[in-house]
Amino acid sequence: MNRVHRIGRGSPSGEVAVSFDPADQRRCRNLLAWFERGAEPGATLLVDDWRLCAGSDPGLAQSIRWITSTHDTEVVITAGAPNDVPEHLRSFVRLGFLALHGLSGFTKATAWKGDWSSVPVGAGPRGDRAVVELTHLADGRWRTGSHLHTTTPETFRSLVLGLMTTHSPKLFQAVLVDAHDSAAFAGLASAPHVRAHHRGVATDPALAEQISEMLLAESQRRLDVVGITWTVFDHRGFDQVLPQLLVCVTGLEEILAAHPGFAATLAGVAEDAGKSGMQLLLDAPHDLAPHRVPDCTVPADLDDVAAALPELMRRPEPVPGFLALHGVPDGFDRQRTWRLRPVREQFRVAAGTDEHGQPVGIDIKSSSLQDGMGPHGEVLGPAGRRAELHRAVLLGQMLWHSPDDLQLVLVDFHGTGAFPGLDNAPHVHGSYRGMSPAIAGRVAEALRGEHERRTGILAAGHHRTTWDYREARSRGAPLDPLPELLVCVDGVRGLLEAHPEFVDVLTTFGREGRTYGQHLLLSDTAPAGELREFVRYGFELTAGGWVRRIGRSVENLALPPDLGEVARSLPRAMQKVEPLHDQLLPPPLHEWPSLTLDELGSISPEHRAVPLGMRDVPFEHRVEVFFAAFGEGGHGAIVGKPGSGRTTALRTLTESITRTFGSTTGFHLADGPLYGRPDARHVVVTASTWAEVPEFIRDDLAWGVELKLADPSWSIVDARRQAHLPDRPGTGLCTYFKQQVRIATS
Repeated sequence: MNRVHRIGRGSPSGEVAVSFDPADQRRCRNLLAWFERGAEPGATLLVDDWRLCAGSDPGLAQSIRWITSTHDTEVVITAGAPNDVPEHLRSFVRLGFLALHGLSGFTKATAWKGDWSSVPVGAGPRGDRAVVELTHLADGRWRTGSHLHTTTPETFRSLVLGLMTTHSPKLFQAVLVDAHDSAAFAGLASAPHVRAHHRGVATDPALAEQISEMLLAESQRRLDVVGITWTVFDHRGFDQVLPQLLVCVTGLEEILAAHPGFAATLAGVAEDAGKSGMQLLLDAPHDLAPHRVPDCTVPADLDDVAAALPELMRRPEPVPGFLALHGVPDGFDRQRTWRLRPVREQFRVAAGTDEHGQPVGIDIKSSSLQDGMGPHGEVLGPAGRRAELHRAVLLGQMLWHSPDDLQLVLVDFHGTGAFPGLDNAPHVHGSYRGMSPAIAGRVAEALRGEHERRTGILAAGHHRTTWDYREARSRGAPLDPLPELLVCVDGVRGLLEAHPEFVDVLTTFGREGRTYGQHLLLSDTAPAGELREFVRYGFELTAGGWVRRIGRSVENLALPPDLGEVARSLPRAMQKVEPLHDQLLPPPLHEWPSLTLDELGSISPEHRAVPLGMRDVPFEHRVEVFFAAFGEGGHGAIVGKPGSGRTTALRTLTESITRTFGSTTGFHLADGPLYGRPDARHVVVTASTWAEVPEFIRDDLAWGVELKLADPSWSIVDARRQAHLPDRPGTGLCTYFKQQVRIATS
C-alpha cells in the first residue's frame, strides 16, 4: 500500500499515514531525513501547500531536490500555482484547491473572508493563478455584478466551489439549475450556500415555470429592499440583508431549446444585477453572460474537496476565545492595538461570532458620518445576563482604543453588577453603582457640563464635529485629546423613572451625540420609550441566544466563552501601561473622611470673604473652596435641624474670620435666636428654620448654608435636593449656587 507522509497544516483532503505541521521543525526534519535515506518502498512524501511549508523551512527546496535525485521516491507538491514552486521542482506540482485559495486547511472562521470581488479557479498557461472578476465598472462609473459563462465543466465547478469556500452564506448564496440530473453539482448541492437545487428542468415545463416565477419574484423583492440606494454594493454594510445570489445553470442550451421563454427570465434577472445582487453563471456562451471564465488547469483534488468541504461547512465550530476573536493571541500590546487605524476601522470591533463562525461586529460611529452603525444602541435582556454582553462589547472597544480615543461612563442603576471588572480600566471616566438620589443628581449635572465643554471646544476651534477636531490634531495642531465618550446605562428605565432629570441629559446626547462624540448604550429588560428614537442598533437575548439587530438585519451572536477571565485580567494589564485619568466627578463631599480649615488655605482680607468649606461643582467636574463672602455689606445664616452641624459651622466661621481679619470686630455671630438688631456691619445667625432667621438678614443675605432640615419642604434652596441631602453633620446646600457644600472643622 502506498503510504502518504505529509507535511502540511490543517486537515488533509485524502488519507495519509502521518501529518506534521510545518511549524514542528524537529519532526519535519526527521521525516525529510528519513526520505533522504530512502524511506520505505512505496512511501510518498506530500508537501501540502509549498508556500506555507517553504516559509517554515528555507532549506526545503534543497532537501526535496536531494530526495528526488538520489532515490526512486514519489514526491507530490501542492501549490496555489505552479510558479509558486522553484522551477526545478515544478514537475512534482499537483495544483491544490485549498492552496489555490491561500488556505492550508478549512475552518469557517479562517476561510470565509471573501468580499465578492474576485476568486481564483485554477492555474493559467504561465503557471499564474487564473482569477475570475466577479464585478466590473458599468460604463466606468459604478460597480455592478458580472454575468459569467464557462466553457468547461471543470472551471464551472471550480468557480462555484471556490465561492463557497471563501464566502459565508451571509454574503453568497446559490440557486442550482440543472437541465437533467448530471454530476455538475455533485457534492456542491449539500453546501449551506445552496438555496435550491433543481434537476431535470429541460424535461419538466411546470418546474421551468416555477423557477422563472421564483427568480423574477426574488429579483423584485431585492429591488424593493435596496430602494433608492445606488447599487447593492452601496447598500451593503452592517445592516445588509442581501447576500449575492448566483443563478448557476448547467445544460443551458438544452433548457432554452425546450423552454425558449426561460431566456426572458434570465434576461430579467440580468438586467438589474447592480441593484438586486443576482448574477448569472452559465455553462455555455450567451449574450446575457458576456464575461468569460478563463480556461485554466483546475486543481487535481477538486472533486475530492467538493465531496468533503460541504460537510465541514455545516459542522459547528467552537466559539473562539476573546483574544483569538480579536486576532491578538499574544495578548494586549498597546503598540499594536492602540495604534491609529483608518477611519473606517476605528470603533469597529468584533463582539462575537455568528452561526457560520464569522465575526459579528459593533461600530459605534455614526452611520451617516463614518459608515458605522451608531452612535447609540441598546441591550435588552434579563439583569443577570446583560453583563456578559457589556463585557464583549466594551472590552473589545477598550482593547483597540486608548483612553485618549475612548472614555466610558458606567451607570449601574440597580447595582446588580452590570459591569464587573470593567471599572478597573483606564478608559473608565466614571463608574456608579446603585445610585443614590444625591449621586444621580451629580452625575446628571456632570454630563450636562461635559456636553457644554465639548460644545465650547469645537466652537472655539471652528471644528464641525469631534472627528474634524481629531483630524486636525493628527495633522499636528496643538490640541488636547478629545476622546469619544460612551455612556453605558444599565437599568435605564428605572433611572429615568426615579431621576427625571436624566431624560433631558440623555435626550441631548441622543440628539447631538454624533456631532460631539457622545454615545449611549442603554440596557434594560425592555426598551426605554423616551429614548428609543435615538437607538440605531441593539442586542437582544432571545430564546435562541443573543442577536444583533440593525434595521432589518438580524445576526445571531455567540459570545467568547472566556469573557469573565478577560474582564479580570485585561483592564489591569491596561492600567499597568496607562494611569487612571481624571474622573468625571470627585468623590462626594459627604464621603470625605475629614475636612479641616487648614486644608482650605487663606485669602486676602481685601476680598471680604473667608473660607468655610468645600463646594461641589459637578457641572465643571470639580470641587472648590466655599467662601462666606460678605462684600461691602450683607449678612449670613446657617440653618439646619438640631444635630446638623450648625454650631460647628459657626465655630469654623469664627476661626476663619479671625485668621483672615485678625479679629471678629464688625461681626456679630449668634448661635441661636436673635432678638433685636445688633450694631454690626455683618451679622450671622444659626437657626432651625428659615422662618427663625430675622427678616433684616433674609432681606440682605450675602451668603447662607442650608444644612439638613427637619422637613425638606421648608427649604428655600431646592426642596428636592434638600430631601436627597445626606444626613451628615456639616453637609448642606449653599443658597447662592444651590450646590452641595461641606463645612470644615476648625
